[in-house]
Amino acid sequence: MFHLFNHQANEHSDDELNIEIPAATEHELLHVIQAKKLYNDHATHHFFVGDESTVEIFNALKEIALRNDHEYFGILELHPEYEAVLSMLKLLVDSVPEMPAQPALNAIHWMDDMHPNCWMAWKNATFYLSGGATLISRFKQYLLQKQVTSEQIRIINY
Repeated sequence: MFHLFNHQANEHSDDELNIEIPAATEHELLHVIQAKKLYNDHATHHFFVGDESTVEIFNALKEIALRNDHEYFGILELHPEYEAVLSMLKLLVDSVPEMPAQPALNAIHWMDDMHPNCWMAWKNATFYLSGGATLISRFKQYLLQKQVTSEQIRIINY
């Protein structure tokens, strides 16, 4: 499960430092470090696939994509109560309802419904898969069937 970022003001007064920098938690820093290791700098398109456990790492990857002026998008299988978090983080991904008995099914249906012109733009992206093992496995198989190479697929394990 993910938690919302909880930035706290620096202990020093603004006058002392003349700036206000939010403190990052150790958990947030780990996601930033992991994102930097995973990120494919050579790709200009980055596609995220996961569930609610992946929001923080995808947010860190989003920040790298934006700094590099790269495109990113994705699909998350979420319980409806987590929908608001996507807009709070300004994470540009679509969401579909999770189906615990059939992970990846709704994400795959979403991809199948993607307009062919959109698929042409994204089929050469780097795909970042995270979440439960079944979701990752099923979505990876789906991508391979769509002629996405295994070199384009990056698995995020925790």
